[in-house]
Amino acid sequence: MSPLTLSPAVRWLAPATALAFLLSACGSDADGSSPAENEGDVSGEEGAEETPDRPSITESGLFTSECDGNERVFTLYSADDGTEITSLRFSSERSSAATSEALGHGRAPEIEHLESDQNITGCGGQLISVSPHEHLLLRSYQEVVNGNTVDVFGVISEEGAVTTLSPEQEVSDFGTPVTYRDPLYDPVNERIVFVEYDTASDEGTVQAMDLRGGQVSDLGSCEGVNDCGQIAVLPESGTVVMGGLARSFSPEAESGAESAVVVESPNGERLLHANYTSGSTRLSFYSMEDALAENPDIVVGDFDAEYKLDLEVVGEPRFIDDDTLLLRSNELAVWEFTEELLAEHDYSEEGRDLINPNYVPVEEALVPEGPRRNESAFLSPDRSEILFYSAPQTGAGSWYRVPADGSAEPEEAFVLADPDVVIRTWQ
Repeated sequence: MSPLTLSPAVRWLAPATALAFLLSACGSDADGSSPAENEGDVSGEEGAEETPDRPSITESGLFTSECDGNERVFTLYSADDGTEITSLRFSSERSSAATSEALGHGRAPEIEHLESDQNITGCGGQLISVSPHEHLLLRSYQEVVNGNTVDVFGVISEEGAVTTLSPEQEVSDFGTPVTYRDPLYDPVNERIVFVEYDTASDEGTVQAMDLRGGQVSDLGSCEGVNDCGQIAVLPESGTVVMGGLARSFSPEAESGAESAVVVESPNGERLLHANYTSGSTRLSFYSMEDALAENPDIVVGDFDAEYKLDLEVVGEPRFIDDDTLLLRSNELAVWEFTEELLAEHDYSEEGRDLINPNYVPVEEALVPEGPRRNESAFLSPDRSEILFYSAPQTGAGSWYRVPADGSAEPEEAFVLADPDVVIRTWQ
């Protein structure tokens, strides 16, 4: 994957490397004017006084997302002691329909239709941080176009104001409107990626909308409900993935399809697909140059893997650096590879030996083998430390930290006040 310039969103996060997950940045409005100019040339001093005192959800920490009744709640916890830093709450109640004040574009939907649309009353959606203290929830819902009910997308403010962002349509009495499916926020490039899908032809176009200006550009085409219904955005670079590889994603950049995941190397040169079932971890290494050869904007189509091999450890992989993987196994295995090692165990051309697979040994581990259950491992944004949950065979567990280079034994970090909290990312 070709390296991209980091957006201001990533620079907000205190550590040097941040998961490109759910964050955006301050910037100009669509007409090029700054927020201060739109508010009557507020002075720097006055603007500073209006900045909320509460911490920002964009700060470094442990990010969670959960459903509380019909509300979507995002919470940030300290990675040092597990205390809550701040939280955001998006209610299912819609207070109004209008052009987004935060983005400066969009259109007001019919609020009466939204109130009867069950698709928008739940806890779905993806967080967009327009600035450290201004946030929106990206949602899919439905709109009536000339008597036809179609899928669209928009944003909801913390106050409940709804703005439709997907392009407006005008169709004749006998025309069929298109649907706008699977909106995903790409914070690296500050854009919303979605599919314009024509149900009549069963074809679609992957498109990108500039978050702040609203301009729409085409990235590529898709055909059939399988391809058009499966897109994802790689969190490190913002590269769009479509089709089979996209099954390993959810809208929140978590591992999605059963026990498979797609991750990218820190230098952006490799894409790794892993399937960790049946007693081993099956790895397929792809060159991003090859993956983007058909379309420089989307990883799509059939292309050959550079290497395929099996590790004897079962665990979801994460890149610690360009040639080292953390396997989220019970012992937190660490595997360092070279081109020679990959070539030696590669079966991409002759095929996998199902009877006598050539498992590559993984000898390094960060946690001693034992009866404890170790899970939910997260790499720090700078990839130097790992935080994981560990519990004995009976009784409550707690969170531990260990250096990614194995230079020290794991030590207890903290116990979260709410043991049921599910951490999504360490940002």
